[in-house]
Amino acid sequence: MDLDAAALVTRPGALPERTPFFVGDDMRPREPITSYFFDLANYVGAGSLENYAYDVMALEDFLGTVLDPPTDLLSATEDDLVAYRRYRTALQPSPVRPATWRRNRVSIDGFYDWAVDTGLLEARPYRVRRNGRDALSGGPVQDLDVRHLTHRQWVLLQRVGLGGDLPDGSSAPSFRGGHRLRNMAAGELAVTSGMRLREFSCLLDIEMAAPRPDREPATVGLQAIAKYGFARQTVVQHPVLRSLDLYRRTERAALVARSWRALWARRAELFVVDSVDTARMRLSGQLHGRRRSFAVAAMPAGLRRITVIEGARGLEPMALFVGRGGRMIGKSRWEQIFTAASERARRLSAEFGDVVMPRQVRIHDLRHTFAVYMLKILTLQLVRAETERLAAGGPQAYLFDHIARAPLLVLQRLLGHRDPRSTMKYLRYLEDLSAIVAQAAEEWTREDCTFADYALLVAGRGGL
Repeated sequence: MDLDAAALVTRPGALPERTPFFVGDDMRPREPITSYFFDLANYVGAGSLENYAYDVMALEDFLGTVLDPPTDLLSATEDDLVAYRRYRTALQPSPVRPATWRRNRVSIDGFYDWAVDTGLLEARPYRVRRNGRDALSGGPVQDLDVRHLTHRQWVLLQRVGLGGDLPDGSSAPSFRGGHRLRNMAAGELAVTSGMRLREFSCLLDIEMAAPRPDREPATVGLQAIAKYGFARQTVVQHPVLRSLDLYRRTERAALVARSWRALWARRAELFVVDSVDTARMRLSGQLHGRRRSFAVAAMPAGLRRITVIEGARGLEPMALFVGRGGRMIGKSRWEQIFTAASERARRLSAEFGDVVMPRQVRIHDLRHTFAVYMLKILTLQLVRAETERLAAGGPQAYLFDHIARAPLLVLQRLLGHRDPRSTMKYLRYLEDLSAIVAQAAEEWTREDCTFADYALLVAGRGGL
């Protein structure tokens, strides 16, 4: 062809070396991704080009193969890109770290800015809000806003906010909130076990043991409903089991008795259990016309929400916390319950007492309360044990003993954190750990021994 290849690829304006080039099954250039990288190669170095290429390819692959129904880069909507963000940061087998997602965002922003500049799109698929953030800004949380309650704040939230009492302990005739025992028991379970909202709200009734005469706690295994499916065990103390038992025998029993007609009308879409193996914790029954069997720990939240059992009075929900029509209570409803409780507790605290309530109490604040207090208790236990060992003339603990009982590592297991850096964030916001944690824990220590019992149990088991 009498072509000087060297002169062609080195001429002014030629594509730089290592410019990505995309071809389809017919070996012809795939657009618009090829033209985008041809333009980008004029401004970005070879190393960055490679990273951006893999980022855009990952997005294209998600839109075309994972998303249902599939779409392409130029047809993707804001909801499609939000789904991609959630997939990358939470749902895929190995979720990306914040730094990686920030780079992904730069690649996505760059492509859609180029598509707008070249006239392929009128605007980005995702709008920019007034504060400068957009739908893709909600990736992994960079910093953890640790907010915990003192014991008096928790009592006010539970008894006044969730329970409807007045701060002096008397009942409030004007309180119109329903299911006070259920809501109080759920809050107590969350604050004393560190469970996330998704975890405690999706529990089945058979997973929670009845209170024992010897006051021993119950162990609940979390797996499919835990974040990332990270399996762990959590301990429910005897006082909490008693609260749950009272709710079960009263409010829950009444809801179950009233819900059979509503459940029967939805029978075709429910998982109707007819065999319960409590020894192996397996449920068997009919689901969408087929015989199915599941290990309880492996049942995802969606399946748990439609799980019922056929009893003497008809269909009965198997959920621990039951709402209207026998349905398992969803995330938005729990948030409404706690928002209303927070507002009521804050309003009445100003009228009747000297307890200063936060502007708003989130359900996740109960998990933070558990984490902060347990960190304090576990640290004190470790220091006390080592002091007593040395005072008795015993040898210093080996490094392995310190690691096995390290408070942060134990707390990491209790909270179900995959990455220890997530647990370390609790320390970042506690400039004076001893003073601030002691402020949150002082009244808990004096008034309630649940946390201390839990910490002793954890220490005896080597951190679960």
